[in-house]
Amino acid sequence: MKKRLVLIIAAALSAVLLVFIGITMASFIDYEVKDNRITIGNVSVELDEGDFDPDEPHDIVPGSRLEKAPKLTNDGSKDEFVFMKITVPIDSATFLYEADDGVNQKGTPNGLAGRQQMFRFIANAPVSPAADNVKSVTAPEGREVDFKYHSDDADGETVDGWILLDSKYSRSKTVEGTTTYYDEYVFGYNKKLRPNEETLTLFDEVQLKSFIDREIVGGTEIGVVAYGIQADNLKPEGEIDFTKQRFSEQEIQAIYTIVKNKANE
Repeated sequence: MKKRLVLIIAAALSAVLLVFIGITMASFIDYEVKDNRITIGNVSVELDEGDFDPDEPHDIVPGSRLEKAPKLTNDGSKDEFVFMKITVPIDSATFLYEADDGVNQKGTPNGLAGRQQMFRFIANAPVSPAADNVKSVTAPEGREVDFKYHSDDADGETVDGWILLDSKYSRSKTVEGTTTYYDEYVFGYNKKLRPNEETLTLFDEVQLKSFIDREIVGGTEIGVVAYGIQADNLKPEGEIDFTKQRFSEQEIQAIYTIVKNKANE
């Protein structure tokens, strides 16, 4: 790695939520990796989830909500740009949903078929008296997505918050012969964090959707990975004024391109 650019990848698996789902009850178990931060030089980012205890199992029935509020803190000594990648489990379970006429229906909303996201992501609003900056991820055709987050836009006014940079749907991975399926989102924060500064929460709660069949054997995961990169000496494509308070989607995207390239080295 070149000395002029320092990258920290905080594989913050304390935010990985392992969920054992039955027909009527689900047990939430979060595993924390002891060394969940990799620090190079004085660049470091810490993932925090509020009152969510990664060491305690949480019993929850489908339809109920569980606090899970990921945010990042710059606990290093240099200014940083920070990012979060969220993996959302998908499955072909049969859901119970409320149709337009108010009657519960079996299947998936609007007749959608195939694998759908198993959770709703809830961002409580407003996060401050002056700004209601909750935004929803736009679902692609054929998908039922309910993912709300604290964005960088409040009724056309730019505020501190998260920018959705990338969406990937219907991905899969196979570990020890078991294949799991998931959707993936990458968010970037629209301002650089000075030492000891923290972001807004990306979201505040998760809700297991109501479903009526297809027990998930072995559990499923909501994954959160945090990335930070030092703000000094960055040279992304295009001119960026690094002295300003907030940055545009295009500028944060250009910085994230450097993160991806360095992560692959």
